[in-house]
Amino acid sequence: MNRLNHYFSLIAISIFALVACTKEISQEGTGLGGSAVGTLQDSLGNCKNIVVKGKYLVDTVLNDSNYLIVNVNFTTQGKYKISSDTVNGVSFIDSGFAFAVGQATVKLKGKGKPILPGTNNFIVSFGNSTCNFSVTTTTPVNNGGSTASFLCVKAGGYIDYTVTPSFDLVGGGTINNFRATIAAGTKSFIYKSQSNNYTEYSTDLNDRVYTRKDNQGKYYQYGSPEFEYFYFYDTIFQDKKMDFLYLDEGKDINISWETDTLRVGIDFDGAGINPMVYGAAKLKITILKKDQIASYFGVLYSDIIMVKRELYFTADKANAPTILPYYAIISYAKGIGMVDQQIFDISQPQTPQLIQSITIKGWRGL
Repeated sequence: MNRLNHYFSLIAISIFALVACTKEISQEGTGLGGSAVGTLQDSLGNCKNIVVKGKYLVDTVLNDSNYLIVNVNFTTQGKYKISSDTVNGVSFIDSGFAFAVGQATVKLKGKGKPILPGTNNFIVSFGNSTCNFSVTTTTPVNNGGSTASFLCVKAGGYIDYTVTPSFDLVGGGTINNFRATIAAGTKSFIYKSQSNNYTEYSTDLNDRVYTRKDNQGKYYQYGSPEFEYFYFYDTIFQDKKMDFLYLDEGKDINISWETDTLRVGIDFDGAGINPMVYGAAKLKITILKKDQIASYFGVLYSDIIMVKRELYFTADKANAPTILPYYAIISYAKGIGMVDQQIFDISQPQTPQLIQSITIKGWRGL
């Protein structure tokens, strides 16, 4: 008997609550049959914080981990739909019922599959209000090619680089970007009576970079003791080249080595007024960091080794070499090769100035 009375009491309470809720909805809004009204902005018209969740990878379908958290101020109850535009193959959307007025957070589910790496700007809309947010899409970590080394040799593969600031060309004009393409086959060169085969990287600036790898994780260039794709000396005697170690997977951090020397000439005043200074040039190369991860233009690269190249020059009849006021920090990623080079002017040692960057912008067929 007590259970039956309790059961009917619960029914009565439920009916009363339903009537009360229905009355509240009818007083404050259009009800569940109408559309909710609200805004993504505060009273001053500023957009509320939008939180982007999840990782966004090229050619990977979004899943439950890809969503937005959007702050909304509902002014009436009812059905709502909050959505973004579609950018780079991706959009965000959620729909449902707003049962109460006031502040609320809404989860917008990500849809689609990113097409290209990079940071893209989106617009999310609710009613007459809009707000902006951005999403960064990356390629899978270490998005390299057909090799696990720091030197790619697949013919026809290429790396696109961007140059900041632009290269000034002799005779006028500038270069903002260039492509380094892997040539078919190898080139054979002899240095100190020893012949080696090198992979050729050719650029649309008519540069040629020759590199090789041995079976012990050591990487060599056949060239001059300068920076990657950036030439410092005004002349190289008889256009000679040397074979030098530029990267060694087996060396620990802070370990350095020096290259052989080449005879070079430098126009120190840059105007040809004073005579060219001749002497012996070499590089000092130091391992700075290993197993690094970095993102360039929205693409994430791992297994990066960073090295420092310093220029040493011994003028004719000088007793000791001089460290020239420039050095480069170069990053090499496994499966890619060089991904970044930053050149610094250290004429004011306490405040090194970044004067040139060469950074990977994209690649194909490595």
